[in-house]
Amino acid sequence: MKRLIILLILIVFSLQFIQAGSVGITPAHYKEFFEPGLTKTFNFYVFSSTAEEGVDLYITGDLTEYVNISRTHLDSSGDFTVTISLPDEIKKPGTHKIFIGAIEAREIKEEVVGGIAAIQGRIDIIVPYPGKYAESTFKISNINEGEKASYELEINNLGTLPINVKSSIEVFNLDELEPLLVEKLSGKEMKPKEVLIIKGDLDTNSFPAGTYNAIATVDWREKTVINQTFRVGEFLVDIVDYDYQFEQGRINPFIIKVENKWNTKVESVFATVSITDKGKPISDFRTATVDTRPWEVKNITGYFDTSELEAKRYTALIALSYDGETTSKLVAIYINEPPTKIYITYIIIAAVVVLLIIAAFAYLIWKIRKLSRKNGKKK
Repeated sequence: MKRLIILLILIVFSLQFIQAGSVGITPAHYKEFFEPGLTKTFNFYVFSSTAEEGVDLYITGDLTEYVNISRTHLDSSGDFTVTISLPDEIKKPGTHKIFIGAIEAREIKEEVVGGIAAIQGRIDIIVPYPGKYAESTFKISNINEGEKASYELEINNLGTLPINVKSSIEVFNLDELEPLLVEKLSGKEMKPKEVLIIKGDLDTNSFPAGTYNAIATVDWREKTVINQTFRVGEFLVDIVDYDYQFEQGRINPFIIKVENKWNTKVESVFATVSITDKGKPISDFRTATVDTRPWEVKNITGYFDTSELEAKRYTALIALSYDGETTSKLVAIYINEPPTKIYITYIIIAAVVVLLIIAAFAYLIWKIRKLSRKNGKKK
């Protein structure tokens, strides 16, 4: 019971938990700088909800000859350890990735159908580069109008020598060359193996809705440029597509594709569709109600009864409703005759054409014979 409680807490709160199907592993990632002769043990926990025959554990990737795993099989959920015993030297610099795998154990049977759940955690062993070398990552958040954009710039000194780092962030409109905003970040001298994480907020609360480029530049003797896009949302659920071709004489699904352009969940979105013929109302219906996640594109469906309507062009007013707001679009739609009716029409037309061709040939033959008889009499 105690382990079950710990497991639930890990699932809900751990950002490092990863899962595939019925198997999960935590933490998802460890990072360690190389030291000659380093010996270190890492703890992992495997979650398995449906693996009746337990979970098999394995190691793959780089440096596996220096890795030992405490267990190779678990009957159900449980913990295990991975111990690395590194040599005095690893010649290749960079990141060496050791994968710690967990796979649902199954007896191999011909009648077993379906995938086997598997997942991998990771231990990164970072071997410094000779001299000066740095790597960086940059993240920036999507926001709503009137908010500041949070960013995180991580700089890793992966060389054997200290470096002096200067960095900045510039924000651009997608179609413009001049920056809208420039944020100069404080410089710092970084020791080998040091990690610098810079977090902050950009003054974007006056930016209108749209998509922007944020470019982080890290200067450590060489320049690293990292380009990220972020979006400023407006409180809008937009109509991006809709059905416009329908069959006469039946109840047709009427699918409307909508997009939430707000960086927050918008609940209870539905559409009312009103059909008119030259301004005269002839039908209306309401779609199902859905919730939309931030920036989500989603279909909502209603049903359009064309049983009593002629096959021709009509006008439809699509009105989305959400949280006291409305988005509308006036569109043309078309009701078409059923395929069987169309096929019958085609058959009739084809039959008429065939009869005309036969009649033309018959007339032509009659004409040729008549000319032949006239020529015979003259001789």
